[in-house]
Amino acid sequence: MVDKNDLQDEVTCSMVAIAASYFFTRRRCGIGVRLRQIVQIGLVVFSVVCGSMVAVYAEPIGAFAQKGALAIVDVHNHLNRDMSAQQLIDLMDNAGVSRMVLMPRDFGGRRSGGSGSDTQALEYAKSYPGRFIPFVAGQRDELDQRGRWLNPDRQAESLLSTMETELNSQQFYGIGELIIRHYAFEGGRERDIPVDTPLMRRFADLAAHHEVPLLIHAEGEPDVVAGMKQVLETHPKTRIIWAHNCGRSSSEIIRGMLATFLNLSCDLGGMLNAPFAPYGRYWPKQTPWMFLIEDGSGNLLPEMKALYEAFPNRFFLGTDHAFTPSLRQYPRRIERFRELLSGLKPETARRLAFQNAEELFHKSEK
Repeated sequence: MVDKNDLQDEVTCSMVAIAASYFFTRRRCGIGVRLRQIVQIGLVVFSVVCGSMVAVYAEPIGAFAQKGALAIVDVHNHLNRDMSAQQLIDLMDNAGVSRMVLMPRDFGGRRSGGSGSDTQALEYAKSYPGRFIPFVAGQRDELDQRGRWLNPDRQAESLLSTMETELNSQQFYGIGELIIRHYAFEGGRERDIPVDTPLMRRFADLAAHHEVPLLIHAEGEPDVVAGMKQVLETHPKTRIIWAHNCGRSSSEIIRGMLATFLNLSCDLGGMLNAPFAPYGRYWPKQTPWMFLIEDGSGNLLPEMKALYEAFPNRFFLGTDHAFTPSLRQYPRRIERFRELLSGLKPETARRLAFQNAEELFHKSEK
C-alpha cells in the first residue's frame, strides 16, 4: 500500500508545480494556448494522483491483523533519557502494542537526545507492570572501542561484572543491542568490529548462563555471516537474535542459517520500505549483501513471505526508534507491520506479532 501521507505530499507537489508553471508561463508567454495546455496537463496529473489515493486507500489490513484483533509485541526498541514512560505507553495503546522491549542507549554527553540507562528501563518496567521488557544496554561508551572487543581490559571486566549483577536480579530479560557492523549515517560513524571476538564470547556465555537472548546488529556482509556462524556454532545454548532480518541478508542465507542453527532468530526491527523507517530501505548505503523484505507498498516480497511461512517461530517484530524524534512515526510503523502481516497466514501473523515474543520472555510473567 502507498502511504497516505506520501500521496498527500505528491498531490501538494503536483499542485505547486502547476501553480509555478502558471505564473512562469503568464510572465513569459501571456495566458494563451501554452497556459491552457499546462493547466490541462496539470489537471490530468492531479486527477491521476487523487485517483491513486482513492484506489490504493481501500482498507489494506486483514481482519485478523486489525488493531483490535491482533496485539503486537515490539521486540526491537530503544530508550533515551528524554523518552518518558507515559509517552511510550500512549503510543503503544494507540497502536495496539501490548508490550515493548527497552534497549537503553547508554551514551554519555550530548548524543541522540540524552543517555538512557538500565536503571531507567527497570523503573519503567516497575511503573507499568507487564508492559515493558528491560534489556541490559548493549549500546554504551565502553563498547565503542574495537580493541576492547579483541582484548578485553579492566573496563570490559567491570562492565561484565555489572551486567552479571543486573541479570542475577532476574529483572532484565536480554542483552542488546550490540553494535558490531554498522554503516555510518549523517552525524554518525562507521562501526566495524569482528563478530567472533573474545568479548563477544563472554557476552554469549553470560546470556546463556542467564537464559536470556543476545541481540546483535551486524550487516550481513560475507565476513559477518561467517563470524555469526562461528559464534552460533560454539555457543549452541545462547539464544541470539540477529537484528534487521538477520543483517538484511538474502532469504537464501537466512533460510540456511535458521535450518542449521536452532538458537538463531531474527527481528524485523524497522524493516519497512518507507520514508518513515530507513532500515527497510537501502540506507544509509546500498551494498550487494543488502535485501529488502517488502515492495514499498506494504506487500511482502515473495521470497521473504515464503521464508516467514517456512520458519514462523523464528521472527519478531520491532519498530527500532533509536532517536527520540522518530517516535512521531510510531503509529505509521506499526500500521505498516499490520499491512505486512495481512499477507501471511493468520497463524503465522500471530506468531510474528506476539506469540514468539511471549514464549521467549516467559520469565517476565513471573
